[in-house]
Parts: sequence; structure tokens; C-alpha cells
Amino acid sequence: MDTSTTDVWLTNRRWHHDYPELGTDPIPIAPYISDEQFELEREHIFKKVWLFASRIEKIPNPGDFHVVDLPICETSVVLVRGNDGEVRAFHNVCAHRGNKLAYDQSGNTRRLVCRFHGWAYDLEGALRLVPDEDNWFDLDKSCHGLTPVAVDVWEGFVFINLDPEPSQTLQEYLGEAAETLDGYPFAETSAQ
Repeated sequence: MDTSTTDVWLTNRRWHHDYPELGTDPIPIAPYISDEQFELEREHIFKKVWLFASRIEKIPNPGDFHVVDLPICETSVVLVRGNDGEVRAFHNVCAHRGNKLAYDQSGNTRRLVCRFHGWAYDLEGALRLVPDEDNWFDLDKSCHGLTPVAVDVWEGFVFINLDPEPSQTLQEYLGEAAETLDGYPFAETSAQ
């Protein structure tokens, strides 16, 4: 046996000794290429955990917005800095017909307006304007706001969670990594 083969054999033997339940058979590739497995991961992992969305520098001023497309989750989210300075996130679709709201990747606006029927939402996601509103029977604008997305900011990193009721806070999700990196000057090292 040459040295490299011996090293691999010894390493495998050590792992097998420490973790016998893993066995020594080749690792199956099916879970890594299976469409069904991918769909399960999409629904039970990616749509349930905190995902990095952007840097806070992308939305520094009231009215600033930034669109985050998430192909892994088959959705688009718009991050908005409200007039109160708060960062909010919404699904990038109109509550009326599901049309895309923000087509530009980023910008500044007083409201998000659907190009299809002109429904307009304020920066807090509330429906504020419906053209020809008098022609709508029993339209309760308070029931037709944008669908919010959980959002939190840590050290200038904006995270979102597509789960309507996240099982843990961003701080809990980041755990020890957040504690270890708290206070690091990320903003000074961030590419603008």
C-alpha cells in the first residue's frame, strides 16, 4: 500500500470506529439529485429558516426598497424602509390579482403600486388606494394589505423567514455564531 492509500484507509477506519452506524458502503447519491427530495427540502427547510436577503445599506432611507428574488423558494420579496425607519418585508405580489409589484431591483418610492389595476400600498403594507373604489361592493381595504414576511437585521445583514410564524428568532437561529461575531465591523468591510 502506498502512503496515500494507507492514510485514506486509516481515516476511514477511524470514522467507522467512531460512527459505526454510518457503515462503509458508498454514500447514496439519490437524495442529492432527487426532485422529490428537493421539494421536501424546499418546503421543510428553505421556507422555514432565516435566509440572508440583503445588506441594510441597500435601503438606508425612508421609501428605499430592494427586491430579493429567491428561486430556491419560488418567490420574490420586497424589502422596504418605512417612514418610521423600520425595515419591513413583503411578498412582492399585489393582494388583488397576484401581479408583481416592484419590477425595479431597487429604488425609492412613497408607495408600492400594482401595474395591473393600480392598487397602491403604503410602506407599511396597508392598501391605501383602489382606483374606482366606489365601484367595489363592500371592499374593506384593511383586509387587502400586502402579505408580510418576517424580517430581522443582525449586524447590518437583513434576514427574512418565509414561515408565517417562525419557530425561532433570528438571534436563536444564529446561535453561537452571532455571539462570536457580535460587534465585528461588517459595514466597514462590506462592498457597496
